[in-house]
Amino acid sequence: MTRLPLSGYRVLELAHLVAGPVGGLYLADMGADVVKVESPEGGDATRTVYGAKYGSEPAVFVTINRNKRSVAIDLAKPEGRGAFLRLAATADVILEAYKGGVAERLGIDYHSIRVVNPRIIYCSLSAFGPAGPWKDKPGVDMLVQAMGGMMAITGEPDGGPVLCSVPVIDTMGALMAGAGIVTALLHRERTGEGQRLDISLLNGLMLAHAARLPVFWVTGKEPPRLGSGHPHLAPFQAFMAKDTWIYVAVWRDGLWEPFCRAIDRSDLAADPRFATRDDRLTHRASLTALLEPIFRERPVRDWMTVLEAHDVLCAPVNRYADLEGDPQISASDIIVEEHHPKAGCFRTINTPIRFEKTPGTRRAGAPALGEHTEAILREAGLSNDELIRLRAAQIIA
Repeated sequence: MTRLPLSGYRVLELAHLVAGPVGGLYLADMGADVVKVESPEGGDATRTVYGAKYGSEPAVFVTINRNKRSVAIDLAKPEGRGAFLRLAATADVILEAYKGGVAERLGIDYHSIRVVNPRIIYCSLSAFGPAGPWKDKPGVDMLVQAMGGMMAITGEPDGGPVLCSVPVIDTMGALMAGAGIVTALLHRERTGEGQRLDISLLNGLMLAHAARLPVFWVTGKEPPRLGSGHPHLAPFQAFMAKDTWIYVAVWRDGLWEPFCRAIDRSDLAADPRFATRDDRLTHRASLTALLEPIFRERPVRDWMTVLEAHDVLCAPVNRYADLEGDPQISASDIIVEEHHPKAGCFRTINTPIRFEKTPGTRRAGAPALGEHTEAILREAGLSNDELIRLRAAQIIA
């Protein structure tokens, strides 16, 4: 079997819900020994908060925690902290996503860990970062969407701010954490130096504004809420077809005339209101009003055929129920089946980054709470007597 890129590295994951565990998932899929450090009292909130289950197991938890081992330790107790420091002494990475100040209060912050392991890569993943008036506030994806400017520009023109319904900011934070950790490990391989990384969901969202904020800085104009529309291009939005929705993107002037031919309205190509990108933006409302009844005349499949024949970008607006049947999604091998001893056989998300030589693997299902506590602590050097004493004191589970 091919040795995976991160084989031999141990990661201690101190995180729950989505961002931290998805970051740990990527590292685990690529071969790292990711040890999920959980509280004996319930563990990761994802074990209970979402409700939906595969068999007896929480669906979200088993999806984003495969290939990991679980150790349940009460870090608030001195003995629990001592056991954790034994683990940290031989770990390569700590991925921590506590609210600001919690790691310091528990005595497991970077400066404390560095004493026992100077080579540690310590990645702190938070909503708002380690500085500023919000540094100690708890935060989730939705709050970052709000305060980071995303929600204000999302929604219909005559409506209020709208939440992006999937936690894209959490996922961005997870991928930044994975990239940062791997980069820090590469630096350590070259220099022997460990270091701390600070990843914030807010900074990730600010990077996502890179194609919008510069326009605001030049013009001083706030981008309006445009529903499915594009702030700088038209037509570039979803239209209701005869059966469902289709997204159409006329992204450069050279496609305007072919688009008009595709919809059997060559006369629009000669209309001075729509001659250039700027013209179409100026008359966006009139253009949309003309196009909406045209698109309602034919089903999405027909529109896809004629638009693609004229090199116009377009895509069906898939619902969740449509995803598996979409031939492109099927070809991408991103939705796969996994078997879990308690959850049974279920659909899950495959490793999204593809390596030619060393592809990520699904080796083990998500762990039960504390499933590997004794094995992992033995690996850290704890004796049978110590394990018995910690379990009797309910410090480990």
